[in-house]
Amino acid sequence: MILNCEEVLENLSCYLDGDGSEEVRRALEEHIAQCRRCHVVVDTTRRTLRIVTDVEPFGVPLAVSARLYARLQQALATR
Repeated sequence: MILNCEEVLENLSCYLDGDGSEEVRRALEEHIAQCRRCHVVVDTTRRTLRIVTDVEPFGVPLAVSARLYARLQQALATR
C-alpha cells in the first residue's frame, strides 16, 4: 500500500491516536520517513499536541481549523 501526502493528512489523527489498521500505519510510517513535508507536519502536530495537552483544554474556533485545513490542502496542491 502506497499513500500520497493527502492520504497521510486524512489519516493523521488516527495515526497519532494509534488507531487504524497495521497496514495503513506501516504505509503512513513509510511515507513519513521518505517525505520531508509530511515528516514536518507529523512532528509539529505531535509537539503541538504535547503542549496543548499540558494545559487546560480549549476549543479551536471553526474558522481557525477551516483556515488551517485550507492552507494544508493548498500546500499539497502545489506540490
